[in-house]
Amino acid sequence: MKRFIFGYLLLMISLPVLSQVDSVKVVALFSNKAMLELNGKNIIINKGQEIQGLTLLSANGRGAVIRFKDGTEKKLNVNQSIQQGYKKPDNNKLTVYSNRHGMFQLAGKINGRTTRFLLDTGATFIAISSNEADKLRLSYRSARKGVVQTASELVPVWHIKLDNVKVGDISVSNVDAVVLKGESPAPILLGMSFLKHLKLQRNGAAMLIEQKF
Repeated sequence: MKRFIFGYLLLMISLPVLSQVDSVKVVALFSNKAMLELNGKNIIINKGQEIQGLTLLSANGRGAVIRFKDGTEKKLNVNQSIQQGYKKPDNNKLTVYSNRHGMFQLAGKINGRTTRFLLDTGATFIAISSNEADKLRLSYRSARKGVVQTASELVPVWHIKLDNVKVGDISVSNVDAVVLKGESPAPILLGMSFLKHLKLQRNGAAMLIEQKF
């Protein structure tokens, strides 16, 4: 009995004391366990274990599924993180109106820097000209190269990952994008690598954009 109590106390001492969890990041993945960074402190949590309202439901090389205090479940890969206590976000909405050409343009941010977008459901990725990428200080020249099909030709591109893309209060992290050499496209094409996280509903000249959760 004494040995059991001692072991329990040792376990409690080894866990970080967190009055409130404000951020979680997956540092490493193992079979049925994961190393998480909670409020800047690294801990190892086993499948089924609960720490400060967070429960690890599963973990393997493909990701960790975590259930938060409010019942929300989220799959995170290595180096992915969630901020602000894992509260399920409000159902963010945004209404955009078409211009005289019938196109939907809107202001937004990439990695915290302001830019403009053209909503394009026909684009697989967010598409950025190299001129605009330089203005946004995006690192792309050493990225993986490929080609994409435009309306008229195959164009060489760099494949990159954007840390964050935001329009209004709608924010998505780790978004795939391509950079095309030159001045086109202008503005940036807001393609399906971002739009797949949204619900789009058109009503005449208005487009209602709503974030999925």
